[in-house]
Amino acid sequence: MTGAARPVQEKFSGRVILIGCGSIGQAVLPLLRRHLSLEGAGRITVLAADEQGRGIAGACDARFEHTHLTPGNHRRILARHVKAGDLVLNLSINVSSLDLVRFCSEVGALYVDTSIEPWPGIYDNPMLEMRQRTNFVIREKAQQLANELGPDAPTAVIDHGANPGMVSHFVKRALLQLDRILRAGEARPQVREDWAALARDLKICVIQIAERDTQVADHAKRHGEFVNTWSIDGFVDELLQPAELSIGVHELNLPRRARQHRQGSGTLYLPRPSGGTFARSWVPSVGGYQGMLVTHDEVFSIADYLSLRNEQGFSYRPTVMFVYHPCDDAMLSALELEGRGWTMQPSSRRLSHDIVDGMDELGVLLAGHAKNAYWYGSQLSIHEARRHVEFANATTMQVVAGALAAVVWAIRHPRQGLVEPDQMDPEECLEVAAPYLGKLTGKFTDWTPLQGRGELFPETLDVNNPWQLQNIRGRQWIA
Repeated sequence: MTGAARPVQEKFSGRVILIGCGSIGQAVLPLLRRHLSLEGAGRITVLAADEQGRGIAGACDARFEHTHLTPGNHRRILARHVKAGDLVLNLSINVSSLDLVRFCSEVGALYVDTSIEPWPGIYDNPMLEMRQRTNFVIREKAQQLANELGPDAPTAVIDHGANPGMVSHFVKRALLQLDRILRAGEARPQVREDWAALARDLKICVIQIAERDTQVADHAKRHGEFVNTWSIDGFVDELLQPAELSIGVHELNLPRRARQHRQGSGTLYLPRPSGGTFARSWVPSVGGYQGMLVTHDEVFSIADYLSLRNEQGFSYRPTVMFVYHPCDDAMLSALELEGRGWTMQPSSRRLSHDIVDGMDELGVLLAGHAKNAYWYGSQLSIHEARRHVEFANATTMQVVAGALAAVVWAIRHPRQGLVEPDQMDPEECLEVAAPYLGKLTGKFTDWTPLQGRGELFPETLDVNNPWQLQNIRGRQWIA
């Protein structure tokens, strides 16, 4: 491991219990002692449902236990390992985040995860109503748990990876930069309402989490193979969920057959899979691109955090969505998966050592203001990612950066209850994460989703209002 100067270690007297040791867990293990004082044996324990992380755990002086957490056994297993003052870092899939949060709160342990996960049988279950398979419903349960536990419970940071996670801090940094550039302002928002008023005054109507992954391996995807740069099971779960987004007050037309999650929530889900729903966005390296309109928790948390209400409802709220173009082999894998009737390919490959070039460009595109649109985010190449962890890739390192920032924040603020990234101080988190994020950059663009539209084939577009969802959605041909 090389890279930036070693940070000051955070004093921590407890133990770290890492649940899950896939691509993210393996990459975070070599860095934990870089940020935390964890001298001595037995300070890190790994609980994993397979063997793939055992070697790395051993190399990092961590105990490794091959175990499957289930609704019936998780409390018994965790009770053997988790005590008051410890920290649970949950990087697994198919293990209920909320059940783990509740357990940690009861025993007095801290908790961090990078995504709110349910037990298996939710996202791909045709017996459930479509709404029950949405991220909105799971996040709503997290909010209910936060209210139940109260603001003085042991800190539990949820959804703090790259996205969701770091992108919430990118939004705040971008808002401050736009305030300085467009208005010569010196805004210093202190509470949620201040941030929302700043976004309103800057006339931000759309926020896109805009991600384009250009990493490429030394050999291409084969027929019948699903390829991705991060958890294949986690990615497929997202592809099979309904497309979801938050809707701003500027929207004039909503998609046909779009459904509200709840009356007055300012959110929608579409009765179509995320993996088959497309939208247009922009990143600095490639310009305009078409990606999938993938469901993610940050499309709700960012919109909620930046909303203002009056007696009639929302007086200000931006449209927020995630437009994702994974690496080209992963996009081909998703298209093949759809062509197979959403039946998984017989083989899979997670890219790691075989990546030879490219980067993951992850940021936020804030649109509608006086200079049209502004992108701020991380441009992390595979070569820079390997300077920190030699077997990681750019995608996993961006998530690791968010996880490390959340771990440090939770230790510094141990009695905050259940919190989302938007409730945390952005600069405190970026101080920890930034060394792992490559180049943090901001760029203006005059691009809009109308570019190149309606020329060869007619589309239903609103040419007078470029940043309408009607224009952002791709493949809107009339026929």
